[in-house]
Amino acid sequence: MARRLEEFYCDKDGGGCGQYFKTYLRESMFGNYTIQCPNEKCKHQHFRVIDKGLVTQDRHNKRLGEAEVIVGLRSTLSMTPYHNDPDFRRQQLQVYNGSQ
Repeated sequence: MARRLEEFYCDKDGGGCGQYFKTYLRESMFGNYTIQCPNEKCKHQHFRVIDKGLVTQDRHNKRLGEAEVIVGLRSTLSMTPYHNDPDFRRQQLQVYNGSQ
């Protein structure tokens, strides 16, 4: 079963810590999920609907039942989003230019 890495932003305006974190989602995931920030001082919860392993913009929906809680990966906490990380950008350029 395939899984993919998804990044979340724990928005300060929503009561979060202002950091980014990642977690794995499986393609078979569907329904209500609560994604919890792994920052020990924060633990802010993000209420999302996931469809085929993809996070939608929808909030929890009563007809989709109870929510499973997923805690983000603590080792991925960062003040910089993944796509702006210099190492990630360098890797992208290497792949784009055909080198390893």
